[in-house]
Amino acid sequence: MMIRPLPSAVHPNSSQPQGALGNRGAWPSPSGRGQWKCGSNRSNCKYAHQTSRAFAVRTEPAVQAFKATLDADAVSASLTASNGGSLEAAARPPVAEGEFVLSDPDDVVPESGILCDEALRNLDEYRRVEAYSAIASSSAHNSSVFAYSPAQRNQIRESWDALMRWSKVFRTRKLAGSPLEAAKKIVVFGGGSFGTAMGCALARQKSDLEVVLLVRDPYLCKDINTIHENTRYLKGFQMPPNVRATTLAGEAIAGAQYAVHAVPVQSSRAFLQGIKEYLSPSVPIICVSKGLEVGSGQMMSELIPSALERKQPAVFLSGPSFAREVMQNRPTGVVAACKDGDLAKTVQGLFASPTMRVNMTTDVVGVEICGALKNVLAIAAGIVQGMDLGNNALAALVAQGCSEIRWLSEKMGAKPTTMSGLSGLGDIMLTCYGDLSRNRSVGIRLGRGEKLEDIVASSSQVAEGVATAAVVVGLARKYRVSLPVLTAVAQVLDNNLTAHEAVFHIMNLPQIEEA
Repeated sequence: MMIRPLPSAVHPNSSQPQGALGNRGAWPSPSGRGQWKCGSNRSNCKYAHQTSRAFAVRTEPAVQAFKATLDADAVSASLTASNGGSLEAAARPPVAEGEFVLSDPDDVVPESGILCDEALRNLDEYRRVEAYSAIASSSAHNSSVFAYSPAQRNQIRESWDALMRWSKVFRTRKLAGSPLEAAKKIVVFGGGSFGTAMGCALARQKSDLEVVLLVRDPYLCKDINTIHENTRYLKGFQMPPNVRATTLAGEAIAGAQYAVHAVPVQSSRAFLQGIKEYLSPSVPIICVSKGLEVGSGQMMSELIPSALERKQPAVFLSGPSFAREVMQNRPTGVVAACKDGDLAKTVQGLFASPTMRVNMTTDVVGVEICGALKNVLAIAAGIVQGMDLGNNALAALVAQGCSEIRWLSEKMGAKPTTMSGLSGLGDIMLTCYGDLSRNRSVGIRLGRGEKLEDIVASSSQVAEGVATAAVVVGLARKYRVSLPVLTAVAQVLDNNLTAHEAVFHIMNLPQIEEA
């Protein structure tokens, strides 16, 4: 194999990523990075000129098999990309067909210019990695691009294939007896954005499923039934034709196999007391409302049986899920929480679709507390953003808030793992950082100096965190847990502190060990 030097702009001391072939496109060298020698000893080798670190190896007839499989153009592009694109076309002769580009400060080559048999064998060993690396690095702008080794690529492919086989078997087993197939009618309590979105998600999966929204506003009811659009909360989104609305509780509930409860928490007790005569004790309630009732401090899992004055099967659905994105049929993940595992599995099968994942848990307390307190934390996050305190402050605040939610939820009997799941960390991230978050929007306006009364009066939707903040402080006192950030939010909402004062006091709390 004949070897000729090529001009190169690579600095002799430049730092290059090391791989199976040393530097990108480089032949394994005796420097220790590739552990390979050309020829039998160094006395038979000549060193490349110190200012030139690139070589092209022209294949001879003895190695035509390798030449046929080597993409010389791709390898040339790889060398150019790995050098940061610094080789000018005029300064670098193009690599001819059958040439292999090598680069290394310590490369040595035989005086004869002929590579030994060991080198030829190594060419076949490395060509797959190099060919892949050349293609991958052709679009790169620096030398940080790398390629997986053949062994790594095989491991990745085998792991993925195993996952897909498991998924196929699991899905095949669940096809029979889907709860959605048996369902004929589902009622949704409330005509807000999220109740509408979840109703539409169900209706899209089965065209002959009757989904009825029970609403209070006759004008909204008329819009849903005539133009198939929730003109108040989800304007511009077309609803499936099998979704309709009514203001009559008896008509809405009659014959329904499931009831989706999407009424705001603070209105839920009065609503449930008003419809309990129409609702059969055997109809499962799928609750998507998040928060704690002012006065009683009850979670929805406590409020529902209290308001109905009887036991009612209920599942609590929570997780990072903006209504608009559900309406857009974008991928969404939620959690179905119920102490009855079979009922949780039924609800999972009801809502699960190619664009909605539904996990299951028996930790009702953890899911509900996380879903309620994340709204208060989102107000705090909004205040930080409204005051333009920066990303450092926002990250520190959210991290502290997560710890506070974990402290309280564990004291109340929640599982620690729930906090790191969809209903915990997932929902917190969405609500604290997402532009569509109502609670975050309230916080942003507070941080900019607006009054809470003006914010609430100008909002068409309920921000549950405003009412929940005071309840959280009561729970903290009951369970003897210190919640600095969440308590500060309640102080700001109650006009006892300005946003600037709250930040000052939080930042000047004693420096303690992280818990």
